Amino acid sequence: MPHFSYVATNKKILVIIGNNIRKIRKTQKMSQSQLAFEAGVTREFINKLETGKYNVSILTLEKISTILETEISNLLKE
Repeated sequence: MPHFSYVATNKKILVIIGNNIRKIRKTQKMSQSQLAFEAGVTREFINKLETGKYNVSILTLEKISTILETEISNLLKE
């Protein structure tokens, strides 16, 4: 039976989400500070989120997807 690493899988999805947020944010020429302000979080939170270092609640992810004018599913795609 293959070894399943939940931690590695968990980290991978955080990196995917972070990369997608950064890509969409930059495409829209939005700064981390602007996104943070509109989402009601700190710029540090956005920075750590984009680098896969912070977990994010589904409610915050929904808020970010709305601000970035994208479907939440687009933030989860590899």
